[in-house]
Amino acid sequence: MVNLKLAALVICVLASFGVALAEGELVREFVVGDRAIGWFTNFTGAAVGGFHVEFDQAVTILYKVEIGGLVESATGASEGAEFDFVGELVPYGLVELDWQPATAKVALFQWLADGKPAGAPYYATLPAFLKVLVQGLVVLREQSPGQFTALLQGFFEVNPDLVATLAGVGIPADMLISSLLTAPTEGIMNLLSTLVEGFGIKTLEDFQAVLDLTPILQALGL
Repeated sequence: MVNLKLAALVICVLASFGVALAEGELVREFVVGDRAIGWFTNFTGAAVGGFHVEFDQAVTILYKVEIGGLVESATGASEGAEFDFVGELVPYGLVELDWQPATAKVALFQWLADGKPAGAPYYATLPAFLKVLVQGLVVLREQSPGQFTALLQGFFEVNPDLVATLAGVGIPADMLISSLLTAPTEGIMNLLSTLVEGFGIKTLEDFQAVLDLTPILQALGL
C-alpha cells in the first residue's frame, strides 16, 4: 500500500510537469529507429489489474516499463498479435511497450479490473470496433434485455435507410431484434460482419459514415 501511494505521488508530480502521461491520450504511438513505442495511460480513475492489447499484425514485444505499478504478460509470451497483461497500475499510471515491426499499429486496447473491461476502450480498426461493439451489446443484453431491445429500436429509428435495405431482402427490423435477443456472441459478430460486407464497408470510418451509431455509442460508453 505504501508503494502504491508513493507511486501515485510520483505520477502526480510527473503530471504537473506534463511528463510521460501521453498528453491526455489513452494510447499514443510513435516510431524510433526500427521499433514502435506505445504509451498506455490509465485514465479510468481507479487502479487497474492489467490490460488487453491487440495489434493489426503479429509483433515481438521488445521492452516494457511501468510508472505506477507492475504488469506482466499473463502467458509469458512476447510474440503474437494479441496479449493480456496482469498486475496492478495506479490511476494515471503508464505502461510503455516497444515492439517490432515498427509498421505494426495498436488495433485494440482495454484496461481490465477484476478481469473485466475498465474505462473506455481504444479501437483503431473496423474488426476491433466490431469486437468491442458486440461485447458491449452482449453485456447490456445480459443485464437488461428490455434496455437492449429499446436500444436496437432506437438505432433502427435513426437509420431508416438500413431498415429499408433489410426489408428489401426480407429481414424486418423487428425480426432482426428478436434474433439478436437470443443469438450467441459469435452469431451477433457473424451478422454484423455479413452486414458490413454486404454494404461494401472496408474501414471504421466508412462504417461510422454509413450508419448513425450515436444511440449505441452513448449507451455503451464508447
